[in-house]
Amino acid sequence: MIKIKLDKNKKGQILFKLGITKEQECNLLFKRAIIESKKIKGSYNYEVPLRFFIPIFKNIGKEQLILDQKSIASYLEFSDYCDENYYTDVEPTVNYMKKWREEGCPIIYRVTIDRDDYSIEKKAVFKKPKIFFEDCTS
Repeated sequence: MIKIKLDKNKKGQILFKLGITKEQECNLLFKRAIIESKKIKGSYNYEVPLRFFIPIFKNIGKEQLILDQKSIASYLEFSDYCDENYYTDVEPTVNYMKKWREEGCPIIYRVTIDRDDYSIEKKAVFKKPKIFFEDCTS
């Protein structure tokens, strides 16, 4: 069984915690995520970057997956132009929206996890406003 939990740390950042066995670490699906993750103690083995959450969650069967009951069920995310940095938060705070404007106002998505059938819905919630100017020269 693979245990997954989305949690917040003291700074308000979303953490993706993953609990897998030694045999599952050899799986190609987890290799890249484990290379970039941090090993932690407790019932979860790794603290994985959040950008690996959706690919891992979608490619594991429902029978093998356990989503923690205290896990965050919905969060916001956007990335910079080159997809190098991902910015996530549970609510659109002032600092989050300031960072969004600094990055050029990319589309912000809301990722929602359904606890019943383990499906993920990702939909756009904020877009760059379009401004139209009228010709005032006449």
